Amino acid sequence: MHVFLTGEIQVGKSTVIAKTLSLQNITYGGFKTYFGPDRASYNKLLYMNSAADSYIYNEELAVARFQTGCPPLPLTDKFNTLGVQFIRQSRLSSDLIIMDECGSLERDATLFQEEILNVLDGSIPVLGVIKLLSKGWTDCIRNHPNVKLITVTHENRNELPQVIPHFIGNF
Repeated sequence: MHVFLTGEIQVGKSTVIAKTLSLQNITYGGFKTYFGPDRASYNKLLYMNSAADSYIYNEELAVARFQTGCPPLPLTDKFNTLGVQFIRQSRLSSDLIIMDECGSLERDATLFQEEILNVLDGSIPVLGVIKLLSKGWTDCIRNHPNVKLITVTHENRNELPQVIPHFIGNF
């Protein structure tokens, strides 16, 4: 069984993943997306790196650009290259694959989407995040028969790191 978290922005979904991983003695891979220290700015980049690596604020790892007065600009080719690379690497040597986070920015990144859906049909467990308000391709994750969707709230976020391993079962 794979577990995907969803919930309001800044409720603690990524923190739940980090705390869950800190309680386990496993090898994990996959990807994480994150903003830099300028998160509060209107002009910023969204980065992607391996889930097992540190945060790096390098434009080579940028997967979307946010600018004042404009909708976010997804860098679709980066999802299709970086994202696919991080997932494929994790499939070779990980006990758990992290996917933090999947949302609407990847709507045109069909190679990335296909890689994610292929992993969900496989045997390596996944712990991921789906953006709450995303629609379209992310519904394929939400509705996948091997996925349990958990909504993170202020009330349950502290207990989830102990509960999630019971749903996944393989680690």
